[in-house]
Amino acid sequence: MIRKFLVLLFLFILSCGSETRNPDEIIIALDSEPQRINPLFLTDLNSHMVSNLIFRGLVSIDESGNPKPELAKSWSIKDGGREIIFHLREDVYWHDGSKFKAQDVLFTYKLLTSQDTPSPRKGVLGPVEEIRILDNYKIAIRYTEPYGSAIESWRIGILPKHLGEKVLDTSFDINPIGTGPWRLTRWQRGHSIVFEAFDKFYYDIPKIRKIILKFIPDQTTKYLEMKAGRVDVGELPSYVKIYELEEKFNQYKTDSFRYVCLGFNLLNPLFQDEKIRVAIAYLINRNELIKAVLNGKGNLSLGPYPRGVWYYNDRIKPYPYSPKRGKEILKEVSAENLNFKIFINIENKELLKTAQFIQQALKDVGVQTEIRVFDWQTLRHRILEEKNFDAVVLSRAYLWDPDIYDLWHSSKAERGGWNLFSFKDKEVDSLLERGRKTVDTKVRAEIYRKVHKLLYEKQACIFLYETPLIFYANKKIKGIKANPQGMLYGVEKWFLKD
Repeated sequence: MIRKFLVLLFLFILSCGSETRNPDEIIIALDSEPQRINPLFLTDLNSHMVSNLIFRGLVSIDESGNPKPELAKSWSIKDGGREIIFHLREDVYWHDGSKFKAQDVLFTYKLLTSQDTPSPRKGVLGPVEEIRILDNYKIAIRYTEPYGSAIESWRIGILPKHLGEKVLDTSFDINPIGTGPWRLTRWQRGHSIVFEAFDKFYYDIPKIRKIILKFIPDQTTKYLEMKAGRVDVGELPSYVKIYELEEKFNQYKTDSFRYVCLGFNLLNPLFQDEKIRVAIAYLINRNELIKAVLNGKGNLSLGPYPRGVWYYNDRIKPYPYSPKRGKEILKEVSAENLNFKIFINIENKELLKTAQFIQQALKDVGVQTEIRVFDWQTLRHRILEEKNFDAVVLSRAYLWDPDIYDLWHSSKAERGGWNLFSFKDKEVDSLLERGRKTVDTKVRAEIYRKVHKLLYEKQACIFLYETPLIFYANKKIKGIKANPQGMLYGVEKWFLKD
């Protein structure tokens, strides 16, 4: 009897807990927890999305992928692209009540470029020669040469000068001070982050007063939490049946914002010959892979750029599925007995299914592989950054800017850089360097289409498939506009209505 009573009491408490949720809050599920949210130290999509709730740059990207004013209300480009004058908003406050000024921009730049700051984002601002503060709300950025992505580069979140070098300490990630629409009030590591609306935000103050980001890596658990009403917004993979959610949730879908690839550690002599990578591309039936893993809800990935943008090379032709040709190439380079390990993030079941599909496809022609699984943080920071892998199935987000220097230039292949696969090619390097120096849009498009072609032909990684962004939100949440920049895009404009 006592045991039965305790069980009933426990269920009653759970029931009460779900019924007494704050009606002005929403709970959003994320697949992984950001390691840091300081704009200088971001390394993955979730970290960027979360950081953007707190920190804003001089510009942001609109729904069409073009730069728009943010902390800067306008700008002018002078001297053929060698100088930009930013006119800053005068109504911006930091979360502690201090006023945002031009000095904060200079402070952020100096921190980012300091030799003492171990930022993976060094170089993102391009060849800045000097920054001059013209007054508290006007700043001039002078470049040694024209920089094609100069405007877009100032999306980087600005940090508060009045806090000094405290912003570099990891404790600042737990108690950050930004200018964004949300203030971080509590971070329970491994569980959730709580945000409250910032009442001095310079645009419309968020109507939803409180949001909770809950970390749920297991997709089945996430689905059950949504079904039980304990999660309001979340992505769900195509293999999860959502018919039981349709009564209370709306589906939101937009174009691809990420691609999945099979990347190789190109420091390993085994994969340095591009013929081996091309051979493996022939051995994988990617159309069948999309059917098996995504229930057909995906497209072939044909490179590092999303379809439809002005720099996409629409002449790229996919390597066809041809085990015969793949085996011929492996024989030509005496690599018939390939044997390597494929590393994946165990928290992403889609990537596990992808790795298993590849493993079977390669096994059918005599190539042996072993799948090794790790949690995301271990994979990202101890395996990929340390170059301790053979191959990896990885999901990567599009940058929405043609300048992919940080991802593919050989100088970024060092430990901690974003060139995770250590791809090095002189022609690609030269094109990426030229692209950075070119302001003319038509010329830039031509340069980056060549980069696109080379990366695909050389299979810098094996581009497998693109996945659309699909997420589900409680029907009481209005104002959602799905955008490839991520599930949290425009969250400050959402509102609740029964």
